Amino acid sequence: MATQIQILHHGNCFDGVVSAALLTRFFLDGPYPGAELRYRGMAHGAADPFGADHAATFSAEVNAVCDFRYSPSPRLDWWFDHHATAFLRPEDRLHFEAEPSDRKIYDPSAPSCAGLIARALAERHGHDLGASPILAEHVRWAELIDSARFESPRQAVELAEPALQLMALLEGAPEASLSDHLIRRLAGASLAEVLADAPVQRALAPVLEEHRRTIALFAQRLVCERGVGSFDLSADGVEGFNKMIPYHLDGTLRYTVGLTLSPRRAKVSVGSNPWRRPEPLVHLGELCARYGGGGHAVVGAVSLPRAEAETARRAFREIGELLRRS
Repeated sequence: MATQIQILHHGNCFDGVVSAALLTRFFLDGPYPGAELRYRGMAHGAADPFGADHAATFSAEVNAVCDFRYSPSPRLDWWFDHHATAFLRPEDRLHFEAEPSDRKIYDPSAPSCAGLIARALAERHGHDLGASPILAEHVRWAELIDSARFESPRQAVELAEPALQLMALLEGAPEASLSDHLIRRLAGASLAEVLADAPVQRALAPVLEEHRRTIALFAQRLVCERGVGSFDLSADGVEGFNKMIPYHLDGTLRYTVGLTLSPRRAKVSVGSNPWRRPEPLVHLGELCARYGGGGHAVVGAVSLPRAEAETARRAFREIGELLRRS
């Protein structure tokens, strides 16, 4: 009987989806040939993202988490992450450090989780995913996107390359079924081949149209003060957006903080300008963690249920003021 595997990954995120695709390829080619896999996109929030009962969340025979927080559950079999805010509680980190494992890898200095996975599987399990030119290209783009190492704001906003169009599609919060489709296809197909899939093209067309509308909207909403660009899109029906648009519009910005409101959530997005990185840098992941969010040193977010929109709005104001004073 086929092994039942569940992969929980950072949702609506190119790096999270590529990480899940890499694990899919590894599991099927390596320890679990013929396995049946299912996927679950995860989002940061004030509450425990795995729920009150972690054992119920990790309900498959084999459970893996990538590009997302740690769980001390004995049912967690594989874990890879690079977020500075990977541990929800101090005791979770102590649990991780007390039980070293080649199946649970953490490196907050890694530019992407996909790159971390590729390196760890090669070094610790003798499985070189990078030997595949297709998968190596996936990892290259995940490293570039997650660390915001774009050539320029223009490259990030024009979305000429397939990887950047898929990034935009994922940031637009597609249906879970499409995200699952992307993971399965990226496990063996090139970025251009995946982009050409009919369901991907159907979902992408309105996303690109919305992207163009959002650029125009940012031109109206972006408020620049003391090196911080703030934007409140809560009344505009914007779910996801290209984080480089503010720097494309005003290259002098040091930080950005934005508020969006969708039927599902209220979200505060915080970033720093990759081409004008502040020194010293406010650690944005740790800053967002004060409000129940998380992230990296250079980018972070706070995601709350829609019913807590006013809490998100307060966080938006407070974070913006803190960054302006920094």
